[in-house]
Amino acid sequence: MEEFTVEEVIGYQIEIILASDREEDRGLEGQLLNPGNLDFTVTFSSNFPDPFERAAFVLHGLATGHAFVQGNKRVAFLLAALILLRTPERYAITSSDEENNRFVRDVAEGKKTREDIRVWLCSAAKKSR
Repeated sequence: MEEFTVEEVIGYQIEIILASDREEDRGLEGQLLNPGNLDFTVTFSSNFPDPFERAAFVLHGLATGHAFVQGNKRVAFLLAALILLRTPERYAITSSDEENNRFVRDVAEGKKTREDIRVWLCSAAKKSR
């Protein structure tokens, strides 16, 4: 399973922020709030061989740990989706954008555990063709 680097994750966050039209995002690309959280989440995620457990760990860690000034929920969801897509089965999250946004907000607000996230990902992801 392909691993992410801290630099790669920062690159994704930069792309997300630059693509945003939100006023509160302007100038915050690559701006870290808690670099230790980012390093821990990226490094420790390699300890999970199951892609759903790994995706849940990353989504939970970044959405609740606020590694970045802006874009934490967006980058957390993107990385979880990429973890699943990069498996041999190529799982794709097929739930609606509205459901995804609501779920990730609940994660960020501490309303979902890592196990809740894993269960949701298992139900929301389907094998791609």
